[in-house]
Amino acid sequence: MPRALSSVPPLTRNQVSKNNTSPNMKNTSITRFSTSTLAFCAALIFASNGMSADKDTLDAADVKFVKQEAAAGMAVVKLAGLGAQKAVRADVKAFAEMLVTDHTKANEELTKLAATKGVELSAVIEPKHAETFQKLEKTESADFDKTFLAEMSSGHKKCVGNFEDAAKDAKDSDLKMWAEKMLPTLKTHLEQAKELASK
Repeated sequence: MPRALSSVPPLTRNQVSKNNTSPNMKNTSITRFSTSTLAFCAALIFASNGMSADKDTLDAADVKFVKQEAAAGMAVVKLAGLGAQKAVRADVKAFAEMLVTDHTKANEELTKLAATKGVELSAVIEPKHAETFQKLEKTESADFDKTFLAEMSSGHKKCVGNFEDAAKDAKDSDLKMWAEKMLPTLKTHLEQAKELASK
């Protein structure tokens, strides 16, 4: 009997260590595994929804610019549409038609950009622009051309200034790029309005 007992090999240091693994060590391993698994699942969820962990939003100044210029762009299309109908001079009518085309495209681009940034835009024309429309609607003949061009000149002058500020100071890179892209067109509109008004 003693000889049988002595035939059992002694446990090695590594075997003792494995057998004596503490519950705390096991819990730590489980915790690490769970944390890694959760992080991986979260990444998959964001990827499947086409989102990133950092939501792409605009700061207050950028939001103000987007809403302000969306309202102004909508007003230009409405006023220019009236100009295309009522302008007496052929060059003023052609200018109004160009404004409708250019600003309709710009409005569509800004609407899409705003949607990607989570900014809701109003579909209702602002009161001040509605008043201008009503004033032009009541104006006839050559007086219409003069008043229309004056409105387009003053409106585009303000618009160019706002876009220059956004192209320089906008925090959002997409918005800044769009403002930079639009500036040459807006400056052309301003120069044409001033030139036509001088005739």
